[in-house]
Amino acid sequence: MRHDIARMLLALSIGASAISAEADDGGDYPQRLAALVNQYRVSHGLRALIVDTTVAGLALEHSAAMAKAGQLNHDEFPSRVRRSGFAMCVENVGWDYRSPEGQFEGWRASPGHNRNMLDPRVERMGIGTVADYVTMIACGT
Repeated sequence: MRHDIARMLLALSIGASAISAEADDGGDYPQRLAALVNQYRVSHGLRALIVDTTVAGLALEHSAAMAKAGQLNHDEFPSRVRRSGFAMCVENVGWDYRSPEGQFEGWRASPGHNRNMLDPRVERMGIGTVADYVTMIACGT
């Protein structure tokens, strides 16, 4: 009986760790998502995007605004393009994907988001996450 309880507690502990590990990505969600986007681009014969701190700041700011509003949107996108310093940008937003892999697959399955990830005109990107909100902005000249 005692061994059964110990095994059950161990199983619960391992299960809780797995759930925590899935929910807590160690703060590297944006980096992992950027790596997935770049691997995808390279697999399609496109160049990898350089992570740009200005663009990442704009993405983070937008994710914070969406979290505050409690909704996905592209509000003020033209302002983010102007402030990026680039001639053009594309933007993907997401919400409630527990892992970068899940968010990436969601974007890949959506024709518009997929097109943005594979846009040959872009050369730099930034990804920002706040709460469960994610913004990827990719820009080019």
